[in-house]
Amino acid sequence: MRFRFCGDADCPDWVLVEINTLSKLSSIKLKLLAQVVAQGIINPPLQMDKAEKLFSESKLDADIDLKACIACITYILTSTTRFNCDSNALQNELQQLGLPREHSTSLKRVVDDQIGALTDKFRAASLKVNPLEDIVATVDADLKCAILDLKINGENRSVALTPFTVNVLLENLEEVRKTMVELKEAS
Repeated sequence: MRFRFCGDADCPDWVLVEINTLSKLSSIKLKLLAQVVAQGIINPPLQMDKAEKLFSESKLDADIDLKACIACITYILTSTTRFNCDSNALQNELQQLGLPREHSTSLKRVVDDQIGALTDKFRAASLKVNPLEDIVATVDADLKCAILDLKINGENRSVALTPFTVNVLLENLEEVRKTMVELKEAS
């Protein structure tokens, strides 16, 4: 079967196994654990002490099952956000996968509460491998080149660009900007 929260793909087998484990928790504990996981995604790191406290009263293995449940909830939350899945569709699909109605409703409520913050977090982090912190451009008349001083990940780097390289770079950036505008207008 295809699931919208998985990007219209089949649900991974390990998620199916962990949904069975999640169903052994009470729906209230699942909701609280999902809230802890969502907060851990939005503002890392995950507060493991809260998660362990929720798990300590259950009959599940506090070490192995806890980590597996956190991974499963993380997958569900991130995939739902990534693929812009409606929370009602998520609730129905989780029930189809064997999660009890109360449990899927609990996860749906967490998604409803946190979807905005999760989306903002993922947008802020997407396509940013090494965020640029600072840039200073100077022109060296003696060398006939532009010098860029870049600060990336707290590390300073200098780049010298010839006039030809600056022109090629400018042309490429203008093409990219044009493509981005076209894509934005098309969507």
